[in-house]
Amino acid sequence: MVDSSSDSRAGSDARRDWCLAAAVVALAAALYLLRLGERALWSEELRWAEIPREMLLRGDFTYPTINGQGYYDKPLGSYWLVLAAARLTGSVDELAARLPCAVAALLGVVLLISLARRLYDGRTAALAGLVLTTSFSYVFFARHATADMENLTGILAAVVLWQRHDGRTGGKWVIALWLLMAVTSLTKGLLGFALPLLIFAVHSCLDGPFPRRVRSLVERNPWLFNRWSWVAIPLGVVVFLAPFALSANRGGSGEGLALVYRENIQRFFHPHNHRGPVYLYGYVVFALMVPWSVFLPAALVQAHHSCRHGAQQAREDRFALVYFWTTFVFFTLSASRRSYYLLPILPAGATLTARLLTTPRESLAPAARRLLGAGFGVLLAAVVLAGCALLPPGWLTALPWTELPPLPGPWLLGTHWLLCVATAAFALRDFRPGRVALAAGAAAVASMTYLYLVALPAAEAYRDEKGFALRVKAALGPDAARLGMFRTREPVFYLAQTESIQEFSESDSLRRAVSEGRVRWLIVRRRHLEEIPLPYTVADAEAIFAWEGEGTRASKLLLLRLGEAVPRPGGEP
Repeated sequence: MVDSSSDSRAGSDARRDWCLAAAVVALAAALYLLRLGERALWSEELRWAEIPREMLLRGDFTYPTINGQGYYDKPLGSYWLVLAAARLTGSVDELAARLPCAVAALLGVVLLISLARRLYDGRTAALAGLVLTTSFSYVFFARHATADMENLTGILAAVVLWQRHDGRTGGKWVIALWLLMAVTSLTKGLLGFALPLLIFAVHSCLDGPFPRRVRSLVERNPWLFNRWSWVAIPLGVVVFLAPFALSANRGGSGEGLALVYRENIQRFFHPHNHRGPVYLYGYVVFALMVPWSVFLPAALVQAHHSCRHGAQQAREDRFALVYFWTTFVFFTLSASRRSYYLLPILPAGATLTARLLTTPRESLAPAARRLLGAGFGVLLAAVVLAGCALLPPGWLTALPWTELPPLPGPWLLGTHWLLCVATAAFALRDFRPGRVALAAGAAAVASMTYLYLVALPAAEAYRDEKGFALRVKAALGPDAARLGMFRTREPVFYLAQTESIQEFSESDSLRRAVSEGRVRWLIVRRRHLEEIPLPYTVADAEAIFAWEGEGTRASKLLLLRLGEAVPRPGGEP
């Protein structure tokens, strides 16, 4: 006889899980898309805007340039995504530059929910999606124009596709997998091939009892060792190489493939920069997952305990651990290290954290319980310290922070803080992983929404890079043909000239250009003023604020009118 009450509960739980997952996706959409184009571009974002702008200007979509000079630093895929976004926004602007990253991040959340649901259950899947959605660095790069988010999501998509067909014989999905890895590699490089294949191989070798593990690479990878691979692998290689071949054919240069070798193979063993210490990612992983990283040690301990003792779903825990540790070790072994290189580890970290926080407290290993309590203590301390931001500014009189502008939206910030305090108190009354997840989720949602949707947009009032470039463009008008830049090219995008702006890196070449009448105006950073070999007048400058240090002030841009000297008090412009 069928138990109708059990079926009803199961149906109710399934509906609840689907609603939770839908709510997480809606939160991600709001967090990544709202006010996305309001902030001016900065740092490397300018590359992802200027290269597509110049592609449109020249009508050549196969060769990337900045200020008319070749800049084949990344494959073409991420620039083409910006151009596709520009079709929606109407122009290559801040929104178009960031939109591909935001959409990729949203897709990544959906993919992780799908993966965690297949590994565990709907509740764990929704929580894994929330952890990923509100991790500090994931939100940052979802709203930041680079190729990193497309790379992360492409790798995750390959992992999801492979895991769904794990252990099955080859089929058409193998072709889809290799095409997916090829397209991912066209955004940032060969990592789109290397990391997924390494994860698959490691998991296959570790899955199953020894000595079967020794043979498992062939036995457990029928997706690779089958007739479909004879089609899939060459097709993936062709798709990856096609844009480089097209670029070389039209531009007569093979530097795109040289880039692949230099940035993906040579850099792994002998980098020319980005030489972080070997222990870099040991602490970076915690910064990337803030605020959820306080539970990462407990999550790792619990997952390893599950695998050692053959607990329920130990095989699924093993897969999540392989995903995490393979990514961590791969980037650690690389001689080139930067903090954001480790971003592809976030889905694995989110899955392990969600697994911990949906496990009953009595089922946790003793060490995991202790680490869970310690992590919650760190989170509680952070919430209490955040409350100091709500105190009147007078208490900071002895500190240099008094020069900072007031926090935007103090009432909103106060409401968020009270919510965090209330949920933390709720968790303390009955310390269980579910309640801890609620308190951590409240802190994560409150902090990320305030930071990215309120604080950073408000901080635009204190950034003048875009305003400076627009003022220069308006002031020079037709005389912009005699504008030069000395050891900088950052204003190029907002200057939006149809012809290349003259660039100079040496004083002698600048002097010759001025004597020949080719340069009358010059954009330069304050720290390079002593290298200008001619008299000048400061016509405009980026705004300086009281709280900015000497290093920041030295990086500010100036517009000089060359050939005319006006006395400046103390030698300062």
